[in-house]
Amino acid sequence: MIIEGETIYGVWRESLKHVIENGIDFRDENSRICREVFNLNQVINKPWEDTTKCISILSRFKEWKFPPAEEIAAIMISKKLAPEYSYSYGPRLFNFQGRINQIDNFIVPLLKKNPNSRRATVVLWDHFEDVNPAKRDIPSLIMIDFKIRENRINTSAVIRSNDLFFGWSANVYQLFVLSEYVRKEIGCDRGLINTISISAHLFEDQFEFIRKILKEK
Repeated sequence: MIIEGETIYGVWRESLKHVIENGIDFRDENSRICREVFNLNQVINKPWEDTTKCISILSRFKEWKFPPAEEIAAIMISKKLAPEYSYSYGPRLFNFQGRINQIDNFIVPLLKKNPNSRRATVVLWDHFEDVNPAKRDIPSLIMIDFKIRENRINTSAVIRSNDLFFGWSANVYQLFVLSEYVRKEIGCDRGLINTISISAHLFEDQFEFIRKILKEK
C-alpha cells in the first residue's frame, strides 16, 4: 500500500485511517492488542510545509508527555548518547562503533563528488549490539538512503517496526532534520521523504485518541 501526500500531517491522517480500517489484530509479546498492516509505503512530497504539526498535536494530550521537537531532533543529530536512552540514532550515524562517521565522512563527500550516486545509504542496525534475542530495546529505523535527482535531495527510510501513532511522526521529523543537515552540506534543494514500514501498526489503547484526531478538520 502506498499513501502519498504533500504534507506530513496529511499522510499521517491517511495512514492512521488505513490501519484502523484495514489492519489485522494480534496480541504482541507485551500482551498489547496490536492492529497491523505490512509494508506500508508513505511518501511526503513537501515535508518542510508542516514539519512539527503532528508533534504539536501529540503534545497537547494530557494522557502522556510527548517529547518536544528539539529532543526528537537531538536523537538523530547528536553524536553523544543521552543517559535516558539505551541507544540513539545520532551516535550510530555520526560515530558508529566509535569508529565511523557515516554522514560526514561518507554520505556528504560521496554526494558532493557524484550527486547522482546510488550508493548514499547508511545503516543503523548494529550486528554487535542488536543481534541478541534477550535484548528488547533495539532500533526500529534500520536504513536511510539519500538520492539527489534534479538537484533535490530525496530521503528514504526502512523501518522494521513502526508505531504509526507515536513513532512515525517523530521518525519523519528526524529524517527531515537529517536531510536538511546533508542538504546544506551539499548545497541542493529539498525533496521528498519516503518511509517503508514493514510492520505499520497501532495499539488498541490508542484508538480512542486516533479517532479524535481523525474527526478534526
